[in-house]
Amino acid sequence: MSAPVFQIGKPAEIDRLIAVYSDFGLIGRVELMRAVRGGLIGVIEPPREAMVPLRVLEQSTRPQIAIIGDDDYCSTGPTDWPATRRLFRWAKGAMIHATGADAPTYKMAIGMALSYRQFLLIETDTAHMQKWGEALLALKIPFVCLKPTDGVHPRPIEREAMQ
Repeated sequence: MSAPVFQIGKPAEIDRLIAVYSDFGLIGRVELMRAVRGGLIGVIEPPREAMVPLRVLEQSTRPQIAIIGDDDYCSTGPTDWPATRRLFRWAKGAMIHATGADAPTYKMAIGMALSYRQFLLIETDTAHMQKWGEALLALKIPFVCLKPTDGVHPRPIEREAMQ
């Protein structure tokens, strides 16, 4: 059984999501949701175990960013995401984001989505960025890869923070 697909489209829902992302310091997500709220793009974000229905990919007349959130301390690379094959066939361009979120890089992703219209944003860790890149190269999907200049992403969780 596939995970459910949710669509958030009402302005009040988007505003609440922007507020929650802001409260948690998720500035990249705030930028994406502001672009959704402004009518520039749509965002698709399947859970790790989900397949994205074709109707979701094909229904929008706006540029779309599909997000793969593979930087959750359980990163696997492209092989353990059921949606990967379909998203790779759909995507016209991609960004491998293997560094901490900041407003400028997410604004860059929005700009690239406006250009490519079917854009894949792969949020991953530094340990798996090469595997994602190899998969995109094999399919000749143009992409840019952003990696940290100061170590690894995501940062290891401090033992004291786990209590």
